[in-house]
Amino acid sequence: MQNRSCVRYDEQMKSWLALYKYRGKESLKRVLGNMLVHAYHLHRLAHEQEAWPKPDQAYMTFVPLSEERYGERGFNQAEQMAVEVSRLTGIPVLPLLRRTRHTAKQSFKGRADRLDDMQGVFELIPEAVSQLLSYTCTQRTHLYIVDDVYTTGSTLNECARVVRKSLPVQVFGLTFAR
Repeated sequence: MQNRSCVRYDEQMKSWLALYKYRGKESLKRVLGNMLVHAYHLHRLAHEQEAWPKPDQAYMTFVPLSEERYGERGFNQAEQMAVEVSRLTGIPVLPLLRRTRHTAKQSFKGRADRLDDMQGVFELIPEAVSQLLSYTCTQRTHLYIVDDVYTTGSTLNECARVVRKSLPVQVFGLTFAR
C-alpha cells in the first residue's frame, strides 16, 4: 500500500500532535486537515505520472480508535482529519472500519511488536461494506485511509489488508506525519 504524508515527524510536529491528541486542542484539526490535503495531492500527482487509470469514485475512511482510547480523548483525531480533507476535496468520508480489541499505544513499541500487535485488530462495518460494494461493482474506486502518524506502517497495512480481503478497491494511506 502506498502512503503519503505531509510532514516529517520532527519535534515541532510531535508537539503539535501532542497538543491535538492529548491536550484536547481540537482547533488544530483544521490546520492539520488543511496540511493533509497536500498528502492527498501527492497521491494524485503520482497516479497521473504513472498513468494509472483515474478512479470513477473515491472515498475517505480513517483508522478507528478503541472505545477505551476514544473515552480518554473524547474524539478520534484520524476521523477529524478525514472530515477536514473531505471538506476541502469533496471526497466523501465513509466510516468503514472498527477495532475488535484495544491495544497499547504503538509509540512505545518496537517494529516487531507493532506488527504482531496489529494482527486481527480491525474488522469491516457491514453496513458500510454494503454501501461501498454497490459502487465498486461498476466503478474503479480508490479508498484513502487517514491516520495521524506513519511509523512502521503496521496500522495502515492491517487496515488495508482487511479492506482488500472483501472489497475490490485500491487502498492508499494518508498520514499527517512520517
